[in-house]
Amino acid sequence: MAQWELTEKVIYKLLKHPYQDDKSLADKMTIAYQEFVEELFHFLNKENDNKLLIRKLNITYIEFVTLKAMEESSPTDNGHLKIVFLDKLMSLINMELELLYRQMEYPKYFINIEADWKSPFYLNQDIIKLVDIMEIVSGIFNIKDGVYRMDRKEIFFSDFSQCFEKIFNIEFGDIYKKEKAVLKRKPGNITEFLDRLKKALIQKSKDEGYSQT
Repeated sequence: MAQWELTEKVIYKLLKHPYQDDKSLADKMTIAYQEFVEELFHFLNKENDNKLLIRKLNITYIEFVTLKAMEESSPTDNGHLKIVFLDKLMSLINMELELLYRQMEYPKYFINIEADWKSPFYLNQDIIKLVDIMEIVSGIFNIKDGVYRMDRKEIFFSDFSQCFEKIFNIEFGDIYKKEKAVLKRKPGNITEFLDRLKKALIQKSKDEGYSQT
């Protein structure tokens, strides 16, 4: 079962607690909002229980409505900015609820043709860890303009990560925690798995007689 805890989301924490005037708060809100959208889509794509989805979305919506009401009655620092983001979040939740209701009402129009595809590959996690694969995922994703969709729509980190989950029949869990586990490594170890791949390719080249060193 997919997990969804609103109170753990960065955007919720930024909106709930008053902050002193901070010129970077708008940037923090924007980044947190984008992460929230990706995490929400990831949750909606993973969870198959529509009743649970509706309840989670309803609870999330109520929390945002309450935060907005509190902000309007007792404004905190950067109150206007918070209300702008709260309105965006409530609109998003409403649209996702509407989409979910449509999917329940007209399921044949929402059939995923690739839903039955099953990868024949499995990851030996005694040799290659989930964080190793995340190192590859994050590296490729952060190459500017390196990957694009056929329809040219925006690529979300959650969707990109899910492709690797399908290929290797794995589940990253919290993809952002996995990514941070990679990024927080010491500089000499941040590309630990990529270094292993490099050594493997060099050795293969030597074995095939292509490398002279």
